[in-house]
Amino acid sequence: MASHLHLLIAPQAALLAVLAGLLPGVAAGQALEIAPLQVTLPTGSADGELWLHNTHPGAWTGHARLYRWEQTPDRELLTPADDVALSPTRLTIAPGGRQRLRVVRLDSGPLAQERSYRLLLRAGPDSPPLQVSLPVFLAPDGDAAGPPALTVQLGDALPGPSLRLYNDGPRHVRLADLAFVDHHGRRHPLIPGLAGYVLPGRMRQWSLPARADGYHRGRFQARLDDAAQADLAPATPPIAPAAAARL
Repeated sequence: MASHLHLLIAPQAALLAVLAGLLPGVAAGQALEIAPLQVTLPTGSADGELWLHNTHPGAWTGHARLYRWEQTPDRELLTPADDVALSPTRLTIAPGGRQRLRVVRLDSGPLAQERSYRLLLRAGPDSPPLQVSLPVFLAPDGDAAGPPALTVQLGDALPGPSLRLYNDGPRHVRLADLAFVDHHGRRHPLIPGLAGYVLPGRMRQWSLPARADGYHRGRFQARLDDAAQADLAPATPPIAPAAAARL
């Protein structure tokens, strides 16, 4: 039976630290430059690629692994992927050298909904420390373009208020600069910068600091997929039981 990596989303104080391991990027001063920081295989494409550039004066060694990425409301679930492969998985890059890393789709069947993966890069014991997690997506068949289908709902299952976001679209939504705008029009930042992803057909929830108005007299805003700041649509009617059952 395949093992799972369970990443529990903690209350807001620890949220950013937990998400940092799931977000693309390389800290300043790292020996390895990576481009692009996200790989999407469009419909009909059998493979994709990214490039690794060793800026360190010594050889860089490490390995790459690909995991199927799923979500529950409060967890990120990573399972070894068997329908997508990497080539190569063991890496040795000379000083100043570049290495292509291919993502190869093994399953050519039609997709009604995007599939999501995480590519984990880890340095070997003789290289400067590095651990990076990059998102990889297989695009669904057909034309799934258009604005993100994301709706918002307040919850009370966690200690204190929580924000629930449900993605009813066929593609992921990337969420950044989450904020609450009160009934006076004042903006209150909640999670600056990248807050995370909501995968298609999934609901995610974030703990919120308590407010006297209980967040009922205002609206939530965020940047979705690098677009401008926009209001998040309330769930009307609330998230359906059939949808919640899929989580």
